[in-house]
Amino acid sequence: MNDKLEIYCLNNRHSSIICNFLEDLEDIVSEATYYDEDYEGFKDVIDRLIVFHNGVGFHAMDGDIDNMSWYLSMPNIVYWAVVGYFAGLTRKKDGNMDEYRKKVLSLIEEVIKDLEMSLLIQPGTESESKINLN
Repeated sequence: MNDKLEIYCLNNRHSSIICNFLEDLEDIVSEATYYDEDYEGFKDVIDRLIVFHNGVGFHAMDGDIDNMSWYLSMPNIVYWAVVGYFAGLTRKKDGNMDEYRKKVLSLIEEVIKDLEMSLLIQPGTESESKINLN
């Protein structure tokens, strides 16, 4: 993930959950990847997903998309990107991609629960309909 690329988030809690999620995801993909250039390619995919997520955030600000759909969008779009990415990877000699797919799925389930729980703890921001850059 490009550290200079900003991720649009609802509040600081949302930002923390998403940033930690992307870091953990990159660790799993790095572990699963045989060639370094494949891993570098995945980081480009993540950057594109962040840009997409931010674009959906603009639509949420305009009211074109429900805020909840945008709030939970990152783990959902990442799942499909990872499934496709893993399909094209060269497997490690002893690697079984199912192990890594399960790790990613478990991580995504955990993140969705954290995001849903954060809405109970911190349902909005001072300006609830605004999206903040964190």
